[in-house]
Amino acid sequence: MTDTEVLLDDALLLVEQNFYFLHMGEFFGKLSKTEDFTDRSLFVVKKYENDKAYYFNAEIIEELLHNAQKTRNEDISLFEYFVEFNAFRGICMATVESLRFESPFKTYMQSLFGEQYENFFDIISFVRNVLSHNIHSEIRLSAKDFDGTLKRIRRMQRDSNVTFAFQYALNLPEIGAPNDAYTFTCHIDFENLEEGMPFLEILTMWDLMMLSELCFNLVMTYRIKEEQKLRVEIEQG
Repeated sequence: MTDTEVLLDDALLLVEQNFYFLHMGEFFGKLSKTEDFTDRSLFVVKKYENDKAYYFNAEIIEELLHNAQKTRNEDISLFEYFVEFNAFRGICMATVESLRFESPFKTYMQSLFGEQYENFFDIISFVRNVLSHNIHSEIRLSAKDFDGTLKRIRRMQRDSNVTFAFQYALNLPEIGAPNDAYTFTCHIDFENLEEGMPFLEILTMWDLMMLSELCFNLVMTYRIKEEQKLRVEIEQG
C-alpha cells in the first residue's frame, strides 16, 4: 500500500471506531442512569511499561456516577454529553481528512452525492471545526469555525445557502433502511453565520447523530464495494 492508501484506510477506520465508541458510550450512559455503581469498588489503575502505573481518582468517578443517577432518562448526563460530542467530532474529522485525498473513496462519494457532494463536505467540515475549536460551554460559534468554509464557497462561486438532503431508500438502498421515510436534511446559510451563535440552533443533536451514522454507513458501503471489486478481479485472474 502507498502512504496515501495507508492514511486513507486509517481515516476510514477512525470513522468506524468512533461510531462503535458512540454506541458503547450510549449504552454505558444509559446503564449509569439505571444502575447504582457507587456501592462497588471505584478503584481504577492502569499499568504501563517499566512498572509505571496511573491511579484514577475514585472521587471523580463517584461524582460522575451521582450526576448520571440524578439525570432523567430523557436528559443528557455529563458522561453522555462528552461521549456524543467526542464521537461526532472524531467521525467528522476523520471523514473530512479522508476526502482530502484523491482516492477511490472520494470518487465514490462524488459519484454517490453528485451535486450535493460539496454541500456535504461543507457541513461536515463545519461540524469538525466547531467541535475542534470550541471551549464555550454552550458551544457558541467563533469566526474560525465558518470563515474558511465561507471563503471556499465564494471562491467556488457556489450558493452559500447550503442544503444537504439524504434518503436512504433512494440514495443508499444497500444499507436496508427501516422504511422509505428514513431521511434527513441539513441546512446552513454560511453567509448568515455570526460569532456567538449557538451551534445547536444551527444543527440539532439529531442532525449530528444522523450525519455521524451516514459517515459510518458510507465507509461500510465503500468497503463492501471494494471487497466485491477485488473478488471479481481475483476470479477473472
